[in-house]
Amino acid sequence: MKRLLTLLLAAIAFAAVPLSAASQSLTTLYSAGNNQSGNMFDLQATKAIKITSFDLHMSNAGSTNTVSVYWRAGSANGAESSSAGWNRLGTATVVSRGQGVATPLPIGGLVLQAGQTYGIYIINENGPAYLLYTDGSNVFSNGDLALTTWFGKGLPLFTGPTFSPRQWNGTVYYGAPFTTCAAEGYRGGQLTMCQKICESNLTGSALSGMVKLYVAAYREQPACAR
Repeated sequence: MKRLLTLLLAAIAFAAVPLSAASQSLTTLYSAGNNQSGNMFDLQATKAIKITSFDLHMSNAGSTNTVSVYWRAGSANGAESSSAGWNRLGTATVVSRGQGVATPLPIGGLVLQAGQTYGIYIINENGPAYLLYTDGSNVFSNGDLALTTWFGKGLPLFTGPTFSPRQWNGTVYYGAPFTTCAAEGYRGGQLTMCQKICESNLTGSALSGMVKLYVAAYREQPACAR
């Protein structure tokens, strides 16, 4: 009984952590040299991928910041001074880990289609210019994903001053987009549980409870969280 209780508590603790799976990544650089409140760059994938999160390079270690990510279909170049066409991907509270250390930004979910260009705008909406970047321009790529650097941005949102060229400092994490549980190769009870989590309308405590049961049974995260 004690062992069972230990396993259940471990499963609950594991399920309470934001769902993520081993993913691939593309890092630009962490050279710093300059800073502002925001930064814009482009992403282009060679195959369909899903952005799962980012790492930022921030100054003022220990400071609490409200960081948002916006995206648009098409390049950020030429769209840097207007909100037209931009969509909010998410907003998160992050605590800066300081210069030279990656600060995790748990915002993701954007699926990039192969060959399409997507503009990305990351902004510290608190106001301070804590996002570190490097002067100059570059294209960083790894075969799956290319990142083209563009601008530093000050506040107000979108209409603030633009600084060019500026190289975003950080890392983009990504994985294959989820399709269906059956396509992932699940069968039997695992398929049924996966479908309840990933392909139904479960929300709130019902979804949380099902995730805990799944993790306890299979010791892994459901496919749609990867």
